[in-house]
Amino acid sequence: MRLETNLKNIEQIALQKKESHISFRAFLEGQDSEKIDEIVQRLDIVITPQIDCTECGNCCLNLRPVASYESLIRFVEPDKIEEVKYAMSIECKHLLEKKCTIYLDRPEECRAFPYLDRDEFTSRIVGVLQNYEICPIVFNVVESLKIELGWNNK
Repeated sequence: MRLETNLKNIEQIALQKKESHISFRAFLEGQDSEKIDEIVQRLDIVITPQIDCTECGNCCLNLRPVASYESLIRFVEPDKIEEVKYAMSIECKHLLEKKCTIYLDRPEECRAFPYLDRDEFTSRIVGVLQNYEICPIVFNVVESLKIELGWNNK
C-alpha cells in the first residue's frame, strides 16, 4: 500500500470519511481488543519509520498540549498561558517553519505522539480518529487496519 503523506489529501479524505468512522468505531468495539492492539502496534512499527515527522510538524500546529501551567510554560509564552489554557490548538513556541527547535529534547508527551504503541486502541478510538485527520502516521495505520480487518463501510 502506498502511504499518503500529503496533508491536504489527508484532510480531504478525513472529511469524506467522517460519517463512516462512526460505523468503524462501532465495528472496532465488537472486536477482540488484544488482537486489535497487536495489529495496530505491528502496523505502527512498519509505517512510522516511513514517515518523517520532522518534515510534517502538523501535530505541533494542531494539537493541544497538556494544560497545566508546568506543561504549558515549555511551549507558550508566560503572558499567553491563560489565553490558551483551554484552546483546542496553539502554536508551540519551539516551532520554527514547521520544525521543532528542541526535537531531540522534546517533552515525553510529544515523543509519545501518536500513541499507537499503547494498548487499549479500541477504547481510545475517538481520540485516534481525531488525530487521523492531522497525522499521516495515524491516517495510514487506520487505513491499513481497515484493510487488514476486511472492514468495508457499505
